[in-house]
Amino acid sequence: RLYYCVNYQYQKQLSNLDFINPGCMDAKTPLVSVVMSVYNGEQWLTAAIESILHQTYSNWEFIIVDDNSNFATKNILNTYRQNPKFKIITNENNLGLTKNLNTAITGAHGEFIVRMDADDVCKQDRIEKQVSYLIQNPGVSVISSFIECIDENGNQKENWNDDRTATTWRTIKSTLPWKSCLAHPTVVFRKNVFEKYKYNESQIHSQDWDLWLQLAADNVIIEKINEPLLQYRVHNQSITSGSLKKSAFLKIHSIYYIYLKSVWKKKKFNLFNLKVLIAFKINWVKLILSRIKRLIKL
Repeated sequence: RLYYCVNYQYQKQLSNLDFINPGCMDAKTPLVSVVMSVYNGEQWLTAAIESILHQTYSNWEFIIVDDNSNFATKNILNTYRQNPKFKIITNENNLGLTKNLNTAITGAHGEFIVRMDADDVCKQDRIEKQVSYLIQNPGVSVISSFIECIDENGNQKENWNDDRTATTWRTIKSTLPWKSCLAHPTVVFRKNVFEKYKYNESQIHSQDWDLWLQLAADNVIIEKINEPLLQYRVHNQSITSGSLKKSAFLKIHSIYYIYLKSVWKKKKFNLFNLKVLIAFKINWVKLILSRIKRLIKL
């Protein structure tokens, strides 16, 4: 009977069906946990949620953290509370994306964690393709994909160049010390990987890049499906748009500093982190030069 259960489970995984065998696993335990944090995201929230509801893969739970949003956002979330697949956590205070993601993922039941943002739209077969990839490639811990950049109205914008040039683990790892090349809401990763690393809550805006650096430093393999599985919305209120308004050198300096401080504390000195240190020093020089240039103009 044990052989039958194991073999049956394996065959169902390979055939990309529900990935759950009622005889071998509790059917109420979702294999996939979709996690989202939302703050006043009513404009595009429904489209984001509906893109999960209409996935070709259906064995998921959806954990949404409401970061003390306005009534419009809360009203949208309330329409989904009766769905048993949804778990909506409401914060009394605004805690920020990093803490919310750690909270949501810690409470997730799925073997795989699917990231999603409240202003993006998943392609219908996104989860099916990414989960299937991880099952068929047990040595891969994180799988991302290309994105299609869209504006407020859903019109396609120019593609993100770094997304399309870093397409394999080799190129992703070589790029990460210098810049992030993975769109955060495209990733799916194994929960046991997250349990070991987690997001650094000192990183307020670039918790994803910090996590990719942690993984790459330990040679935890990240791959990318070379097709767009998510529409990534760039608008005036988005984190991406907001970051562009700040000094790029200053923002990157802060990210490097926090990451390297953690490396020093954990004594994780290796070749990869040496490259990060070199990138930090180069960026520091650029930051100083940009400030001198600004003073000269004044």
